[in-house]
Amino acid sequence: MDTKTVVFGVILVILVVVAAIGFVEYGMTLGKVSSLQSQISSLSTQVNSTESKLSSLNSSYQSLMSSYNSLMAKYQSLSSSYSSLQSNYKSLNSSYSQLSSEYASLESAYAALQQKYNALQSVNASTLGTSLSSFFQMLDGIAIESPEDVTPFLASNFTANITGVPFPGTYTLNTFNSSWLSQFFGTYETVYFYTTALPTFSRSGNVYTISAVVQYFVAPLNDPVLLQVFNASVTVEVVNGKITHLTWIGNEVPPSTVIAGYPSQHSMQAAQATELVLSQLNAMGAEFPANVISSGFAPGATLTLSGSLPPVFKTGSYTGSNITRLFQEWDTYFIFAVMYAQNLLPNGSTVGPMVSVTLSPSQAQAIVTANDSAFIGFVAAGQPNFPMIYDIHLNVTANLQYNTTTARWQIVSETMSSSMVPLSSDAPGYTNTPTFIVNGIQTVQVNATQGAVLQVGNLIAIVKPGTYAEVGGSMKDLYNFSLVTFSMEGVSYPGLQPYLTPLFAYAFEVDGQITPTISLVNASGAPDGVITVVMGAPSTWTSWTWFGGSFNGTVYTGGSYKFPDVWIYGQDVMVNTVFFKPVIWVFESANHPIGHIPTQTYVKIGEAYGLTPIAAYTYQINGTQGGVVDAGNTWVVIQPGTTITTPSGSLSDYNFSVVFYAPQNVTAPEAGQVPSIVFAYAINGNVTFSYTASKPFITVMITPDQGANMWTWNGKTYIFHVPILLGDGVVINLIFVKPVPWVLTLPATTSPSSSSSGSSSGGYYY
Repeated sequence: MDTKTVVFGVILVILVVVAAIGFVEYGMTLGKVSSLQSQISSLSTQVNSTESKLSSLNSSYQSLMSSYNSLMAKYQSLSSSYSSLQSNYKSLNSSYSQLSSEYASLESAYAALQQKYNALQSVNASTLGTSLSSFFQMLDGIAIESPEDVTPFLASNFTANITGVPFPGTYTLNTFNSSWLSQFFGTYETVYFYTTALPTFSRSGNVYTISAVVQYFVAPLNDPVLLQVFNASVTVEVVNGKITHLTWIGNEVPPSTVIAGYPSQHSMQAAQATELVLSQLNAMGAEFPANVISSGFAPGATLTLSGSLPPVFKTGSYTGSNITRLFQEWDTYFIFAVMYAQNLLPNGSTVGPMVSVTLSPSQAQAIVTANDSAFIGFVAAGQPNFPMIYDIHLNVTANLQYNTTTARWQIVSETMSSSMVPLSSDAPGYTNTPTFIVNGIQTVQVNATQGAVLQVGNLIAIVKPGTYAEVGGSMKDLYNFSLVTFSMEGVSYPGLQPYLTPLFAYAFEVDGQITPTISLVNASGAPDGVITVVMGAPSTWTSWTWFGGSFNGTVYTGGSYKFPDVWIYGQDVMVNTVFFKPVIWVFESANHPIGHIPTQTYVKIGEAYGLTPIAAYTYQINGTQGGVVDAGNTWVVIQPGTTITTPSGSLSDYNFSVVFYAPQNVTAPEAGQVPSIVFAYAINGNVTFSYTASKPFITVMITPDQGANMWTWNGKTYIFHVPILLGDGVVINLIFVKPVPWVLTLPATTSPSSSSSGSSSGGYYY
């Protein structure tokens, strides 16, 4: 029922009620009139008594009639209105019936359309939801890093066009799985993603096109400190819930682009890498335990030292536990160290350590450089050159890699190129005066006709017979001679030779003086050098002459380097034959060989003079250079410029042999003397009296010296009693010029050691 019908009904009811009220009043009035008429008839006899009442009642009657007439008029009006409304009602009721019929028809049609719409809406929502689900599950599967969570949502005819990052290219279903997904999952270990806004979609037929901007946060497997953000515009086409095509336009953005205030990846890792290297350098300065200093090195790391360093440190490459041992030596050698790390720029200004960081999915690498890191080290008591203060400048380059297993940076290789500079270069006004402190000395009184042998530590000094001291223009045949060794303070490398490291020093003293104004000469006044033998010396050692200071008997102060010296080298031994001034010589260590060591070889040596060889040491000798032949406890010095005269000519290059024989093969030279060592020299395998050297061979034998004598053997008997010099456990011969047999004899019973030379007789070879 509609609104019009309801209104019409209400009006009709009102009219009926009004009419009813009128009819009721009318009926009541008629009743009253009848009653009054009856009362008039019955009370006519009482007219006079009730005249006043009648008049009153008549007045009431007139009033009631007036009301009646008014109500009647209203009734007639209402009746007319009712009739009109009744007619309208019938007309409206007819229209209502017609409209109600039409409404029922439309309602039926609407219900049918609603049913079709609901069915269609259900189908669209299902296919769109499936398409969106496939899209997001594919993106999630990439983050999960599982092919099984990606490929089920890809159609068999799937294609992909990837531009930008990562791994651009055009792919099919197979290549997308085997290549793109494989590379992605193999490169990144932690992946998170989200879309920057809700996806958009459109439909054409049964193809849904879905687009979204996706951001992936990834951490590479081999470089987890590299947080990468891929910002990708992704569009897919979906048919029946399967993705048929993927378009990916990716670019990498810094994390700070999407995380406000997030620091630079490179700056964070640069700080960590620099901190590791500076911690190592600081630990060296603080002299932390060696394992703490080396804790930043990877297990297979290499530490390379080069340049000039204090004598206890060796240049070269160190790996593994040798790195820790090197730092242990550092801790032991220095009692105190001061360090700072910096880079010296070409314009002379300095900046802090520099770092270059390379972050890539394959490997995080860093290079830290501090090309002018200074260490001022104070040598500990009891160490070589105490109390020296070294100013060492290191050019440090450290290569680091990020270890994903230990989750920290590690040094994989480090080079330290060292140079030593005067302390005053870093501390202007600070005086580190060169000081030589006596730490070893032997003094003997030399008789010029006899000579002498002195020993201090690994040094032997041989004063040849016939050596005089020229002092103030006078030649002294009797003088005090000392061999002195020193520790050093404030002694740097010589001149422009930064590859040399001062080790220790020694000097000759004459009558307590160290001065170039005194000379050691022969009887003719010509210089006559004292022979110096340095045992245990490698070919990287040399020396420089030093004088110009003052000596108080225990400390030599001041002076400077004057010139380099020339030595003759052998295996772990070096010899000088020309020093004739009582001055200082500073031993230096280089980072490369300085001297030439003769090469050992083999030459067949047969029986000679009735003696059968039991051992031989043979070396190739360049007569111009000379060399030292090492034959066990025997050294033979071939002086530079030594040629060999033979019956067929002169030899400048030759094989020189020291040959040993059994002592039982010779007889005793005299009563009380027993053969101890039987030996000979051989030139090119020949032991013969027919060869002669242009300069004497200097022979130094480490052997008991008490009562020792030496003899020349000719195969049948002894022909010469050879003069020798005796030291403490050292026997020396200075005159051998022929490759023939000699016999060293010792007393049958022990006698006190003698420091004088053995007796001699005329006619011996020299």
